[in-house]
Amino acid sequence: MSKLSTRRRSNPGSLANQIYEMLRSAIVRSEIAPGEKLVELEIAADMGTSQGPVREALQRLERDGLVQRQARRATVVTDTTTAEIYEFFAIRSTIESFAIRRAIANMTPEYEKMLRSLTEDMRRAGEAGDMAGLVEYDMDFHRLICEWSGSPVLVNAWMPLYSQIQRFILQTHQHYFTDLGELADTHEPILSAISRRDADAAAQIIAEHVMLIWSRFEKSQGEEGK
Repeated sequence: MSKLSTRRRSNPGSLANQIYEMLRSAIVRSEIAPGEKLVELEIAADMGTSQGPVREALQRLERDGLVQRQARRATVVTDTTTAEIYEFFAIRSTIESFAIRRAIANMTPEYEKMLRSLTEDMRRAGEAGDMAGLVEYDMDFHRLICEWSGSPVLVNAWMPLYSQIQRFILQTHQHYFTDLGELADTHEPILSAISRRDADAAAQIIAEHVMLIWSRFEKSQGEEGK
């Protein structure tokens, strides 16, 4: 875990968050592989801190579904089945369909500007070959729509899916989007529906958009099985 080493900070809360973000990033980028053990004592030694902030970070990662605590306090990085990935996307599609209807009712020109800016950020990241940055902007786009719905229920249902889906997307998008800039383009119909304040169209478009990567993945699996 030496790659996680950094200077210790005085605020335990911020240190726990720092450890969480570093571990989370390493897991979703597959730098820490499924099945690998995360040992509190080792991580604490690398970070120059006590085990308390490390334990807090691991608890958050467990809530995200990225790690699982097993017997004798061992913590391992989780893996996901194809069926589970499908369920993540199907649930996310339903949540965002509900969320965008409510978000449109709360939409402002400033909100639209933020979404368009994120789409441009996606495009620039794609042109630069920055897969991690592209996915981060993509997920921010969708997270904001959920937040602007004004529904804590929808946000709380969406957030646990975030890390799992981000991990899958980082691992697969380069295989199903040869032109990374294409991912930014897939958000344009969503923006158009929002601009028209067409809630019905927006709900259908975003539901199909969320399932796009899954449909390409499923198609490729079928072709490989032939």
